Amino acid sequence: MKRTQEKQNTRVTPNDSAKIAEIVRQVIARLEVSPERKSLKHKPVPQTPSKPTSAAVTEKVITSRTIQDLNRLTAQIFVSPTAIITPSARDDARSRKIQIQRTVQLPDGQQPDQQTIEIIDYAQPERAQAVNQQLAMRGITTGAAKIVLTETPAKEVHFQCSRNNEVAVMIGSFNDIQRFSAEIAPTVWVLDMQRLSLSAAVNAVTQIIKTRRVER
Repeated sequence: MKRTQEKQNTRVTPNDSAKIAEIVRQVIARLEVSPERKSLKHKPVPQTPSKPTSAAVTEKVITSRTIQDLNRLTAQIFVSPTAIITPSARDDARSRKIQIQRTVQLPDGQQPDQQTIEIIDYAQPERAQAVNQQLAMRGITTGAAKIVLTETPAKEVHFQCSRNNEVAVMIGSFNDIQRFSAEIAPTVWVLDMQRLSLSAAVNAVTQIIKTRRVER
């Protein structure tokens, strides 16, 4: 009889269940609006801003494609003192706010001997690239020569001599290569592309590289 009474006394009434549910609801509500939980829930995740970068471009001719191939974060590029920058490349760099900086030209006697073949074509850069490709196919990748391809060779020789302080010669045939090499030590060979075809120009460059240069 006593145990039955105890069971009746500990039985949870519907009213008690409602009170317990209300207490639980209030506790959950307090937890959700607590300053600690609120700050964790709404605090933005810090993001590290992407920093602009610089890049060194070793191409002899800087074209629009050169600028387009750069990383989107690139803000500055360093190019060779003698690199050719096309107008379209400057326009693309300006639109992307990329600064083009030429590296410092070392004084004479302090420049490293890179033994590189430098082919330049101001009017048709793709022609210089084609000559380089033909030389590579022949296994010619090193040598000390700076060569300019142009349809106005006399003007180019004058420019190289007066502005760049180079010893430039104009080449219109294979005989000119041996002849001028024996007379002086050219630092720039200007190929007359009105007289030389592309294949003839490749042969001329090959001959120039093989020709022993006379010291001045």
